[in-house]
Amino acid sequence: MNENNLLHKIIEIIQYKNEYQLQTSRIPSQEMYVLERIYLNSKILSKEISNKYNIPPSTLTGIIDRLEAKKLIERLKTNKDRRSIELVTTEDGKLAVKKHILEDEIFAKNLFGTLEYQKKEKLKELLEELIDNVDVESLFSPEKDETEVLH
Repeated sequence: MNENNLLHKIIEIIQYKNEYQLQTSRIPSQEMYVLERIYLNSKILSKEISNKYNIPPSTLTGIIDRLEAKKLIERLKTNKDRRSIELVTTEDGKLAVKKHILEDEIFAKNLFGTLEYQKKEKLKELLEELIDNVDVESLFSPEKDETEVLH
């Protein structure tokens, strides 16, 4: 299987995971991502989420509004700056994230469990190396040969 086909097969597996978890939580993946960030930080300002996780403020505002409407988070005014709003997870939000994390752990265990121990460890080592070395900004920069093909 070539690299492109391999990549698309991996994407299909991850998409299945996202679709499954949407069914079990009824929380779209983008909302769950933000909910997890709030949960993992205990309290966080919306502008910190926007800056730290590269989410445009207008997109983040819509996500926060939907999470608040679902009673998964609360907005709290801070004493430091009344214009700043801290975000915290509610008890329902905490339960949703804990369930999501448990599903992630089960998924990962079962996914990697399809390999023999030594192969699994080697794959994890290779994936860590890939993650450490990848420059996401250059992932869509064509090489010179590919640029010539496009013209």
